[in-house]
Amino acid sequence: MTEKRAAIANAMWAMRDVANALRETGLAHVDPDLYLAMMDMEGFTTEALIVAYTYLLENKALGRGFVTMATAHRDIWLRTFFAKNYYV
Repeated sequence: MTEKRAAIANAMWAMRDVANALRETGLAHVDPDLYLAMMDMEGFTTEALIVAYTYLLENKALGRGFVTMATAHRDIWLRTFFAKNYYV
């Protein structure tokens, strides 16, 4: 009986830890306009755009800024990003 109680207690602690971890991370919000803004850019390969898109997903504030930029400014941002990251 004691082993059963210990197993149940361990399972409860494990579930609590998982719940706390999920609560701390929260749901990731992905701006649907970011993907469209990125993939509509001309003059870049799809592979290169995916690299930049992934970077912007990891850097939420930059991603929001990218979406609000004019197309010409997005082009400058991408060229600078690829040059800085040796993706030319």
